[in-house]
Amino acid sequence: MKSSHSSAKASHYNKEAKNYDEFNEENSKVINQTIENILKSYNVKNVLDLSCGTGSQVFWLTKSGYDVIGVDINPLMLKIAKNKASQEKLPIKFLEGDMRHLYVGKFDAVITIFNAVGHLTNLDFEKAMRNINSNLKSGGLYIFDINNLEYLAKDNNITTLTIDWQKTTGDTKIRDIQYSTINPEGVLTSYTTSYIQKDAETPKVSHHEQTLQIYTALQLKDMLEKNGFQLIAHCSIDGSEFITTETDRILTVAKKL
Repeated sequence: MKSSHSSAKASHYNKEAKNYDEFNEENSKVINQTIENILKSYNVKNVLDLSCGTGSQVFWLTKSGYDVIGVDINPLMLKIAKNKASQEKLPIKFLEGDMRHLYVGKFDAVITIFNAVGHLTNLDFEKAMRNINSNLKSGGLYIFDINNLEYLAKDNNITTLTIDWQKTTGDTKIRDIQYSTINPEGVLTSYTTSYIQKDAETPKVSHHEQTLQIYTALQLKDMLEKNGFQLIAHCSIDGSEFITTETDRILTVAKKL
């Protein structure tokens, strides 16, 4: 089993891109609403999404009246996002780029959602923080989420990440089965078996592993303060109070100093 972690390559989500929305779009609604609530409370007008994927947060916020630009490192995910924007006749700007390096402009807020920063090593996440800082106006917000290390390391909470997702689209059945492990350094490794079956054909089976670097709330606070931010709040993805060993994913709101 893997115990080390390196920053993901641009091609990381190539295999998942086609079916990504089938399994994730419904699950994004809660955090999307929470993000909108936070942005509204700080009178944010424009947003840079530096890990937009297929565009869940971009489309949600655009339809809620925000001026949003979407960026992702994976061209296949971006292609899906652009196609959806075209189908919905939404004039959204999408760019291919790396959150560690790309400068787009000065924004009221930058977001990187759905464990996106976990694909980076600790050092690369700090590099991304500094770049995000450069893309923010003075006092601008940085909002991101990540699995909570203190929660997953407690008792058998790692088993809460076990999934068995099934979806039927037209004549195709898709199923993902996944379990995860975690090591003392906070490296989360997930093992996924995917089945794709068209009509009565023999299912095509594939296996996939990925690692994420996850953090405690205190580690995130320290990293933010080292890289030009002030922590405003940690909360759950539904906006409820953050509880150290009970909240499974940390939604962090920080302000550029």
